[in-house]
Amino acid sequence: MKSRIGILTLLLMSTGISNLWAEPYLAAWQGVNCNACHMNETGGYMRNDFGRNYGNDLKTFDWQGIADVAQSFTHKVPAWVSAGVDFHESFGTILTPGVPGVPTSFNPNSPFVPLGRQSFSITVKANEVISGVFTYRLDLNTTQEVFALISNLPADAYFKLGKFMVPYGLELADDNSLIRSDLVSGGVLTFNNPVMGGIEFGIYPGELFLNADVFNDSANPTEKDFAVKGGINLKQITLGGTIYGQNIDNTANTVGKIRYGAYGWGKLGPVVLLGEFDLGHDDNFLAPANAPGLAPGTFINQNNYTAYHASAEIDLGRDMYLRFTNEYLFDSSQIATFDGFRDVVTFRFYPVRNLKCQLDVQRMDPTVGSLNYASGPYYAAIFDTYIFY
Repeated sequence: MKSRIGILTLLLMSTGISNLWAEPYLAAWQGVNCNACHMNETGGYMRNDFGRNYGNDLKTFDWQGIADVAQSFTHKVPAWVSAGVDFHESFGTILTPGVPGVPTSFNPNSPFVPLGRQSFSITVKANEVISGVFTYRLDLNTTQEVFALISNLPADAYFKLGKFMVPYGLELADDNSLIRSDLVSGGVLTFNNPVMGGIEFGIYPGELFLNADVFNDSANPTEKDFAVKGGINLKQITLGGTIYGQNIDNTANTVGKIRYGAYGWGKLGPVVLLGEFDLGHDDNFLAPANAPGLAPGTFINQNNYTAYHASAEIDLGRDMYLRFTNEYLFDSSQIATFDGFRDVVTFRFYPVRNLKCQLDVQRMDPTVGSLNYASGPYYAAIFDTYIFY
């Protein structure tokens, strides 16, 4: 029974709550790309003036007084310095009908982690071309990103040096979605977890865009990883391709990984559609302890991955939105924490300016052969509050 609870915990950790990073839904509604709102061209964390003003305008109900107070929180700092904050709190409940003896639970040192996710960011501008960005995660007590940015170069080019978010695909706000969690296979393919420093060059934010990174591998700093995405960004539709490679030097005879796919979003009247399809494989590694039918340490020549994300969000008016999401993951060796489908219904709204509230109701259906197949399906409900500036 303890092992089942442990498996369930891992499952829900990998299919859980919305986090505080990039929101491609907002970009799709506005017909822009990520750097329209963020200092980082690949999205997330520190917002520019447009992003802050957009957040200031989000308000479901005009609560006289409360909204005015929220609006009045303005940083009294010099014009060449700007700051931003993100504060998340989440509450969840787990329903496990397929696991006899495990009761419904509500935040029992919850697997919907982390319950508190807080960060602050600072940007210092030397001029209109050169700036520096620093983001610190208060809940993790660690630096999330620190980089120098040279922007506004000819042909919309920019150059970045330091520690920053890795560009790949949609870069969804719920970074623990299937196409971000189990597809990662080791914690590297995730735009919100830059462990090592690197460089990035890009062309942004024109109709044609490109983001290309080279950075040190987190497990083997002598080796190099890369991440690239590019495509076309129009007012009503954005289409792109993306690729990621790990250990391209292969000097330490370590695991090699490749991920590649296509993604995009579009706006059709009161509906925004998002999609991403990923393929990839891991080469030359030893089976982990959770590999079904394989002894720990068994050599695996290649483990192939397939994943997709599809979602549609409807504008209900007054900054209220209803979203339907379907995701799928399958790895050929079935050693991921979860292989199967995930369906989510999401309602998000903004009671006052700069405060987002979101309710997720989800179901997870493991496929045959998955570690969790015998005890599924699983259900969960998560309520997330998010103050941002």
